[in-house]
This record gives sequence, C-alpha cells and structure tokens, in this order.
Amino acid sequence: MSELYDVVAVNLETNKETNKVRFMAQGKTLPNAEAIVSMAVMRRGLDEEFFAEVPAGKYQEGDSWMVQP
Repeated sequence: MSELYDVVAVNLETNKETNKVRFMAQGKTLPNAEAIVSMAVMRRGLDEEFFAEVPAGKYQEGDSWMVQP
C-alpha cells in the first residue's frame, strides 16, 4: 500500500488566529492530494490561506503549522 497524505489549509490572516491547520481531506494518495491542493488554489486563491499535502497523521485539526528548516 502506498503512503497516504492529508490535505490541510493554513490561515494567514492577521486579524484571525494565524498558522492554524484546517483539514480539507484525509488519507489520500499523493497524486490525489496534489490534485486537491491544485483545485483549492484555483478556487480559493492564496490571499488568506495556503494549502499543503502532509503525511497522514502529522497534524490534528487546530494545530499550529510548523515550518521545517
């Protein structure tokens, strides 16, 4: 079985709680997770939040986004 990924949205607005993770999809294959990210960018843009695929289980709803060095 191939590795699974979650798709998350991370809020960037300064007047709200920033860097909080919100799930968009869970347990997807990498090609499907990438497609969900692409659709989210096309539909919602990147002004208020960004979207990423991460290994399944790395984040819980409401966690803070961690920038890896």
